[in-house]
Amino acid sequence: MKRLLAAVIAGAALSAAAAPAFAAEVAYKLDPAHTETTFTIDRFGFTSIIGIFAASEGTIWLDEAAPEKSRVEATVTVDSLLTANPTRDEHIKGERWLNAAKSPTMTFKSTKVEKTGDTTAKVTGDLTIMGVTQPAVLDVKLNKIGTAPNNQKKQAGFTITGQISRKAFGSAGAAGVIGDAVNIRIETLAVAQ
Repeated sequence: MKRLLAAVIAGAALSAAAAPAFAAEVAYKLDPAHTETTFTIDRFGFTSIIGIFAASEGTIWLDEAAPEKSRVEATVTVDSLLTANPTRDEHIKGERWLNAAKSPTMTFKSTKVEKTGDTTAKVTGDLTIMGVTQPAVLDVKLNKIGTAPNNQKKQAGFTITGQISRKAFGSAGAAGVIGDAVNIRIETLAVAQ
């Protein structure tokens, strides 16, 4: 009986050792001090306006073993817009363009992650701007994941790019002179919780 019990225990131990280790998803909070959402949009065909939204928050649930199971939810504060021209900032945040008073945030919630390379993915999700929700696809590059030397916390850095139509979200003012295509670039650092 003792030999049988020992064999069962040994078998269980071997099975456990042979079983693959499954990594669970880890929640990473966006670091607002190291996250910038920038955009460019054509102005009269002469130049592009460059803007930055300086305030954002969100969470990335990262599954390193199965990146396609990862997900993200993020919020950007419209009133944090800066274009290096205060008059233009107020104009863009006004009722005619982004209407920050009525819709103070923009949100993105992923619905699908498709791995496209060792460090890249296409992330599809619901983007809400001015109360209008449309699907959006963003190209995501994982720049680095590891322990930061300054605080010894696990961190992940990403570069995210994409393009949306402002008309699709109800911002059609000055059509024909101000471009419809809005190019987005986000640099973000996320810290494991």
